[in-house]
Amino acid sequence: MKEQIKANVKWDTERPAITGGQSVSPCRAYPSILISEELDLKITVGYHRSQMKNKELAFTLFELALDELVR
Repeated sequence: MKEQIKANVKWDTERPAITGGQSVSPCRAYPSILISEELDLKITVGYHRSQMKNKELAFTLFELALDELVR
């Protein structure tokens, strides 16, 4: 059951609103959003500059939550 729930995870990214014009800002990754419709769960992580690390952290948090919810 857990493997099926993990396989049905969807990913998205949060894009900031663009106000137009030229702007100078530090380069950083957009937050990664993990969505599980089966558990009605949404995890957003934007801690790291690397989007891959944000995805890894979001999936780790998802696995911890899944272990607690499915006992």
